[in-house]
Amino acid sequence: MKKQIERLLATITADSADAIIWLDNADVIQSWNRGAEIIFGYAPAEIIGKRFEILVPDDLRVGGELERLKQELASCGFIRNYITQRVAKDGSVLIVELTRTQLRDEHGQAMGSSAILRDVTKRERAQAQIRELNRQLETQVAQRTHELSEANQQLRRRQRELEKANAELERLDELKSEFVSLVSHELRAPLSNISGSLQLLLDEDDANPLTPHQREMITLANDQTERLTRLVKGVLNIARIEAGNAALSFQAFDLCVLIQHLLEQWRACDLEHHWLGPTASNLPSVWGDRDRVEEVLTNLFDNAYKYSNPKSTISVELQVIEDQLVVSISDQGKGISKQELEKIFDKFYRVERSDARQTYGYGLGLYISLKLIQAMGGTLWAESRVGYGSTFYVSLPLAGQSHSPPVSSQISRSLSIAV
Repeated sequence: MKKQIERLLATITADSADAIIWLDNADVIQSWNRGAEIIFGYAPAEIIGKRFEILVPDDLRVGGELERLKQELASCGFIRNYITQRVAKDGSVLIVELTRTQLRDEHGQAMGSSAILRDVTKRERAQAQIRELNRQLETQVAQRTHELSEANQQLRRRQRELEKANAELERLDELKSEFVSLVSHELRAPLSNISGSLQLLLDEDDANPLTPHQREMITLANDQTERLTRLVKGVLNIARIEAGNAALSFQAFDLCVLIQHLLEQWRACDLEHHWLGPTASNLPSVWGDRDRVEEVLTNLFDNAYKYSNPKSTISVELQVIEDQLVVSISDQGKGISKQELEKIFDKFYRVERSDARQTYGYGLGLYISLKLIQAMGGTLWAESRVGYGSTFYVSLPLAGQSHSPPVSSQISRSLSIAV
């Protein structure tokens, strides 16, 4: 039985996939199994009888690795799982896991040592790659963290700069509003006095009659004073709208009744044009500031009057489109080009006309009208064809409904279908 076990152990040793080597006390190789031949490439006849240092790289041998291992082996009796390098027959360097055990005879005398070497080159290189990848990742993380920290600091600095700039803009906006209000107030008072004085001069006075030339000049001065007064009023309105201080008094009201009232006034004072009112009836009320809506419609009627040809027709229509009541004001004037149509709602923009009258405005009416209608949840837009006239549309939300302001292009498409 003992001999059978010995033969079994000898077979295991001989056929093991690990290199199992027996060295004498002088580290001369005495046995060389199949695993050693596979790992290092030496046949037993080529290696047995040679010193173990043949397998040790020059740098490790010169560095005294063999002496250190021999001292540790003598001191502890074994060396376990020691990772080192060894050289194969073809010169390639292998990474091995070394286990050496001191061998003694029955009398306790040293009779050499056994060395078991396992090829762990692939494992160690894979682990080295993992360590390198981890190192690179840590470096990238550290770099990215540093970059994010710097970016965060820049964002905080930028935020502080923007806050400072915003505070400055708010201060400038307040100063602008104060300036506009002050200037407008200071201008309106003397303009009112001038206008009043001129009007007194124009009144009939038998004691101090005016010559025709004097009356003409005073009338011209009075007209220009009124124009300047309207300009000051418009600038003040713009300042209030842009500052969000345009006070609106919302209520439900009958837009059709308001339009009929305005048309009666225009028919009475304008005998050059034919004014047509809306034909629709039983229309729902709208929600908005009645006085502001009247101001907007008056401005649009005035534009239609100014830019329409004499004896032509100015028509006003009303119709419900979705949740809005839409007013259309059409004239038969010269029309507006596409390029100018895109700018007519800009502040201080005027359509150039060779026949422009002195009563034409300063390009504020449509801008103010648009802002007021938008503040009431509606919108204002225009369509025109050169040589055929223009149509201005005002949409206002119906009373008793909650909705967002409409998009003019959507209502315009609905109008094109309904008309």
